[in-house]
Amino acid sequence: MSIRAPLPDAVRLISLGGMGDIGKNMTVLQQGDSLLVVDCGLMFPDEDHPGVDLILPDMTYLLENASGLVGVVLTHAHEDHMGALPYLLELVPARVYGTRLTLGLLEAKLQEFDPLPGSEFIQIEPGQTASVGPFHVEVVRVSHSIPDAVGLAVRTAAGTILFSGDFKFDYTPIRGPGADYQRLAQLGAEGVMCLVCDCTNVERPGHSPSERVVGENLRRIMREASGRVIVTTFASNVGRVQQIINQAIACERVVAITGRSMERIAATAARLGYLDMPEGSVVAIEEIDEFEPRQVVIVTTGSQGEPLSALARMSRRAHKQVRIVPGDTVVMSATPIPGNESLIWRTINRLFGLGAKVLYGTEEGVHASGHAYQDELRLMISLTRPRYAVPIHGDQRHLSLYRDLAVEMGMATDHIFLLGPGASLEFRQGKAYRGPNVPAGSVNVDGLGIGDVGDVVLSDRQLLSQEGIFLPVLVVDRTSGELLATPEIYSRGFVYMDEATELVRQVQDHLVSLAREYAATGERDFEALYALVRSSVSRLLYDLTERRPMVLPVIVPVGEEEAKAGRDSEPDATCPE
Repeated sequence: MSIRAPLPDAVRLISLGGMGDIGKNMTVLQQGDSLLVVDCGLMFPDEDHPGVDLILPDMTYLLENASGLVGVVLTHAHEDHMGALPYLLELVPARVYGTRLTLGLLEAKLQEFDPLPGSEFIQIEPGQTASVGPFHVEVVRVSHSIPDAVGLAVRTAAGTILFSGDFKFDYTPIRGPGADYQRLAQLGAEGVMCLVCDCTNVERPGHSPSERVVGENLRRIMREASGRVIVTTFASNVGRVQQIINQAIACERVVAITGRSMERIAATAARLGYLDMPEGSVVAIEEIDEFEPRQVVIVTTGSQGEPLSALARMSRRAHKQVRIVPGDTVVMSATPIPGNESLIWRTINRLFGLGAKVLYGTEEGVHASGHAYQDELRLMISLTRPRYAVPIHGDQRHLSLYRDLAVEMGMATDHIFLLGPGASLEFRQGKAYRGPNVPAGSVNVDGLGIGDVGDVVLSDRQLLSQEGIFLPVLVVDRTSGELLATPEIYSRGFVYMDEATELVRQVQDHLVSLAREYAATGERDFEALYALVRSSVSRLLYDLTERRPMVLPVIVPVGEEEAKAGRDSEPDATCPE
């Protein structure tokens, strides 16, 4: 797709993901033919994506203009911001910029992929500025639920574009000095053309709780629990894992870590110095039975109810080392990702059924969001004083509510742009204009297949899961078109065939009449017969049951000798693709 490049004094901001949904964060800045990518994330599927493992942003525009790719800059190491990068690097080598922990976790992740040779990984730290093609990228420290999270001030030919990254203003952070308020204010004084701002928690009034509050509540729970305490959180929430270790030590408990991603990230964070695990404080999961239950804390994956996660396996009594028993306390130290609620409740219900005490929900104080609430969003606007704003990292309602909040802060309504995948803005001569749309959307990963499961396949899977499948089989004479045997009926997930004899009889009678009428027309287009049977049987089944299973006829045309000989030869069958 040929799309003109921006004018020499202009810069184009292109959304490839993260605007209009939560996940797949990927934004491109284009100046001339040079492309700078900010984040390259994925999204996890929900109930509308049966069988899909991961969802990637559509990178067609980037791949078609790969010769102009000057670099990829990552704001932090969460999957929704860097999880799609290995898939990009398998297609296009690139210079990748990130903080120490971000690159460390990326390196561990890339071991599962085969990136093309030629990629470079360049460490950047808060306070530094990197020249990436024609762009000058300054790294600004922010607070989030993972260490080494940063914002980016990108100086372009059209002015400074500031990416907040995922952020909150935590006045008592667990690690480090927190957000760099002074530098954000200085950038505002220097002039910010556009603020690209995280708006995930724009619905929540006030100020987000500090991570330190979570630690205090975890210590109280560990002190009061008479048995083991099992805490589940996001594997990438290194700060939360540190809190759990700290509070376990204070309560004279040892910590065991289980879950593949949790073990991998904890090992990498400890190696890089971002996770402090004093000698003797952490034991192997296989060693927990050597301690009294009141001496044990287990940190596990499964906060989103993932069926194969360690916590889900515990709830099904399928975990090799951990068997839930009465007296165990399970702490859900995370909030549900939209779409995961049913999986989480299923796990929680199983845990209750095994006799565990389960603590969850905001009232328990066991989770603090890493995203800014309304007062923090207002503070970011006050500090940076942007001319224009683009909300990011939110569903459509989040984007709209952020616009309302920014207007309350004095920004003009037409200076706040709500973009969707593929939409772009152009900044030139101090003003912003809508730019051309580029190819964008979602690419589904299903097993080893990337992009081969589209909307039609997902629609079919949803229909099969909801209404089942109905397969009528017709054997017809290749020459005359006449029906040669009573139609066979097969079904799965629609009705129990042994108890649906009357329904089967009515469908068979309908098919006999339909085949007779078709033979009388003199046509021998068996593709047309397939379409006729499919539509006609679908209508009949709805009239009889008010349900719409997927109807997939199988038409078997045979010749005269084949009909006599039965299976002397294998006839061709006209059936669905």
